[in-house]
Amino acid sequence: MDEFKAIKAMAEAFERSPAQHNALFESDAEVFSIGSTRLAITTDEFCEEEDGFRSTNIEQLGWNLVSATLSDLAATGADPAFFLHVLGLPENDSEHFASELTRGISAALKASGCYLLGGDTSCGERWRYTGTAIGTFSHEPLLRTTKVERLLLYATGSFGDGNLSALNPAYQARFALHHDFMRRARPFVELGMDSSDGLRNTLVTLCMVNPAFRICVTADKVPVHPDVSAFCQLASMPPAGFFMGSGGEYELIVGVCPQQREAFENVCPPGEASYIGSMEKSDRPGLFWQKTTEGPAQPDIPLRIDPRFQKDRQAYVNEILEVTRRLFA
Repeated sequence: MDEFKAIKAMAEAFERSPAQHNALFESDAEVFSIGSTRLAITTDEFCEEEDGFRSTNIEQLGWNLVSATLSDLAATGADPAFFLHVLGLPENDSEHFASELTRGISAALKASGCYLLGGDTSCGERWRYTGTAIGTFSHEPLLRTTKVERLLLYATGSFGDGNLSALNPAYQARFALHHDFMRRARPFVELGMDSSDGLRNTLVTLCMVNPAFRICVTADKVPVHPDVSAFCQLASMPPAGFFMGSGGEYELIVGVCPQQREAFENVCPPGEASYIGSMEKSDRPGLFWQKTTEGPAQPDIPLRIDPRFQKDRQAYVNEILEVTRRLFA
């Protein structure tokens, strides 16, 4: 299944509201108006089998589910306001699971200044979760598209832990909340997207919605999560391989105009956002990778790396390693 084609085909069956501001695939959250008030809304479903969200620590899982849902609002520059959820509990442990999960959900909502309005609860063989979040704007909404000729690309936090969770059942990532960052950085940011499908897929999508642009990312500039660095040392794996996987990282990729670089960096504490590359109009558009800033820029390999389309986990890992070798050898 080509997810983009499937979504486009389904969207063509519906009349688009004149109150909606973003085009299809143009924004992480849907941006619309009710009267003079602009709002953002997003909804996501999660499960362990597809998303690799581990339940070793159920309270932390609750935090992660809220963080992942709210990440779409942060990418549009929206302030989280209201939340609804559908909580599918495992039948064999529903009471304990609900208690621990609720503790994590409550902590993440409180930290975000977001309020639960309600939702629905059910039971099944395994847990499932659907989160819906609504946010408000104090600035212009951020989109994935831009008309600016050149942008500097920055990434929040560090990468790889989301993909490590998806690959290693014994590991559980903890996702960060990004609304405080976006409130400070929003005046200096021109474009935004979250990395819910992994770093590489995020960059591929930015190229898709900005077809006249060339994106060049330096792999050595992308911060690697310490747990991933330690895992790669033990497993003799290249850290850049974790940028290729489709596991959700839930960090933000933002575009900053070159003349705003100093102002943007001044509002970011050390380590909060790292410069990873650039995005500019070009007669040779697409995604390019550099191993180091001095190295040549290699065009991305047009291949969708997704465990859903592999026969098993090892085949998925092998494909990641092969693409990594071809790009960064």
